[in-house]
Amino acid sequence: MNYQIHPEGFEGQRVEVQSPGFFAGVKLLINGQPAPKGKKRGEMALRRDDGQVVIAKWKPSAMGLDMPQLVIDGNTIPVVEPLKWYQLLWSVLPLVLVFGGGALGGITGAVAMVINLKVMRADMQGVLKYLLTGAISVFALVVYLVLALWLRAALS
Repeated sequence: MNYQIHPEGFEGQRVEVQSPGFFAGVKLLINGQPAPKGKKRGEMALRRDDGQVVIAKWKPSAMGLDMPQLVIDGNTIPVVEPLKWYQLLWSVLPLVLVFGGGALGGITGAVAMVINLKVMRADMQGVLKYLLTGAISVFALVVYLVLALWLRAALS
């Protein structure tokens, strides 16, 4: 999903933030193209409308679980409204599987958590988000149990 932002000095350009995927991080797009890399790691060099080059970088939010904020030339630009604490807690609930399920539970829980976070950012009614993420969490538990029983039977 792409979020259009309107930073100061870039009024004549289309600036978008592409949300992270399963294997790709968040991306900044300027006029549909990935932002050029800066001199230092994690930096992007952006050319404003007046021709001045400014540095942009990502500022993690919610311990890296939520959409990061964009910092351009020292000014923080929120891409989207941060998730509330209870939305984050509900979304990361499948990670509880790591405590009882080890690596298999951790992998299953992490996949469910990523899907839950994407659902929380989706454009749908609040109650539907909670029902869907709850179903995803229960499905993750079922998948974990099936895989654990299958592995136990295969190793016996």
